[in-house]
Amino acid sequence: MNSQQIQSKAPAQASSRAEVEKQKTEREAAFRKIWSDTHKDYRGRLPDGTYTVMGWAKYGGGLVSASSISDAELAERLESIKRRTR
Repeated sequence: MNSQQIQSKAPAQASSRAEVEKQKTEREAAFRKIWSDTHKDYRGRLPDGTYTVMGWAKYGGGLVSASSISDAELAERLESIKRRTR
């Protein structure tokens, strides 16, 4: 998957509060799937209970959460999970 395909899958701007909440819920569910698929040495929780995973180096690395992971990394990691489970 190239960068244009990833960018085209980025969520459109939400026009209502309900749409914003739906996108937030979907993003958190997608991140939770990534979190559960990540090896325990590369995932964790912050003291406030926020789930985190190690970000991929090509996206800057470091700890990322559902609110801080980029759309491109989220899409690529979900695609990676799908390829492995086929």
